[in-house]
Amino acid sequence: MALSKSEICFRDAEKKRSRSKFKEAVSLYKEAKRRAGKDKYFVLSCLMSLGDCCRMTGEYGKALLYYEEACSLAEQLNDDATATDALTGLGLTFRATGDHSTALWILKKAENIYRKEGDLPGAAFTLWAKAGAYRIKGNLGRALTTFNDALLLFKKCGDRAGVAYCLCGLGGASRMTGDFSASLRYYGRANKTFTALKDTFGIAYSYCGLANAKRMKEDYNAAFDYFKKAKSHYRKIGDRVSYAYTLWGEGTAFKMVGDLARAAADFTEAEKLFKSTGDERGRVYCELAFGEIACLQGKKRRAETLLTRAIERAEAYSFGAELKYCKRLIRGAETGRGFPFNLP
Repeated sequence: MALSKSEICFRDAEKKRSRSKFKEAVSLYKEAKRRAGKDKYFVLSCLMSLGDCCRMTGEYGKALLYYEEACSLAEQLNDDATATDALTGLGLTFRATGDHSTALWILKKAENIYRKEGDLPGAAFTLWAKAGAYRIKGNLGRALTTFNDALLLFKKCGDRAGVAYCLCGLGGASRMTGDFSASLRYYGRANKTFTALKDTFGIAYSYCGLANAKRMKEDYNAAFDYFKKAKSHYRKIGDRVSYAYTLWGEGTAFKMVGDLARAAADFTEAEKLFKSTGDERGRVYCELAFGEIACLQGKKRRAETLLTRAIERAEAYSFGAELKYCKRLIRGAETGRGFPFNLP
């Protein structure tokens, strides 16, 4: 039986998505949804895919709307499994904007449903998502424990990609606790798996992690090489948020080697992306970066304004780790010691 035009659009969108070409996939999913007619189950598939792709490219407002619509439609259709998947998508989107409290509440609810239904892959995924939310909250011990729990469950499910994403999570949390050697090992293992799986997003993610681990070890030449590779992959994907964090990491490396002009250029581009996507945590990092550059240039009043803005934002969103960084930089500005800071 020949495929309908809507099914052809959806099939082509899936191909684009599998190659991490999310923006192109979005256009095709929209077209598929438009052509779906009265087939509510097909519309539901389109809504879920649109939510996922918009979240991956930093279109968080749109992602929330698609997931909410999907959740409502799934409930109408008594499709409990998809309703839970949509709930998880909402949790991930709130996490991405820095609202870790809402994210954790939603993700815990979704995990309980997955476990009740015996859905181990779903439970593993929500564990991984929760671990990332704990990391954003600044509860690094809980993040490490939860990433390890997720990793074990993904192994049980035979999900190599899931295992690799947990390794990346462990790499990031380890870096923030100061264990840079462990961070390097985790990201290295993840990169090998993602390369074997030809997972473009995973490759980019692990390259960025390797770059930051090398930066913290003060191996700046290696860091710059990895940042270049990460940026190249993220540009292909169109992931504005991950690209922005990569720019921040590269900018910090430039700052550490004394190239303030290139550092400022990276921070400026990163800040624009964080503002456009509503990533408040990213904005804290950029305010700290510009505040530090102002300190290094002897512009004390500007530095004070920026660092104060950063700590107010970190307090407003309860970013535990970033709040510590703010206090550290403010002390440095007051004493004139410690600059430049190589924040993890």
